Amino acid sequence: MCHAKDIAFQLIAQQDAAELLQFEVAERVWFEQHIEARAEHFYTPEGIRQHINECLALNTQGRMRPFIIQHRGAIVGCANLREIGNGYAKVGYRIAQHACGNGLAQKALHYLINEARGVYQLKELFAIVSLDNRASQRVLEKAGFEVIEKLPEYSVVAGRKLDCVVMKKTDV
Repeated sequence: MCHAKDIAFQLIAQQDAAELLQFEVAERVWFEQHIEARAEHFYTPEGIRQHINECLALNTQGRMRPFIIQHRGAIVGCANLREIGNGYAKVGYRIAQHACGNGLAQKALHYLINEARGVYQLKELFAIVSLDNRASQRVLEKAGFEVIEKLPEYSVVAGRKLDCVVMKKTDV
């Protein structure tokens, strides 16, 4: 079980590269069952460093807020606000398989909502989720997100075209 006092959200940094790579490699099969696969290069030391540099550059521009989620000091997930601008942003999160079912995705989403409200004064948040990913849909629904659009065959996961939905939260 993940207790709130054991959970930390940290802005991603270059010193996280080795542990983030280890996390992403360990969770790759799990993630690729639910979301589109990342390019092969991502799963290399250079690929992770490049990813972190891109995230930090977007953060400096005020267009992204990328976090690692730690449980007792170990990375168990990532969460971000991205495409920040014009009063809205998209939310995203990736939680390790062993950490699912303990409310960690809900905690991550609430953290992002608080960042959106407190740091960026955003009015709306959006998420895109596959219809197959009921757990993530429930997390978003509990936080006040509602389906506003259907996206047929929007995503390719494990070689299958998946229908997705756009979900929106307006009372940020």
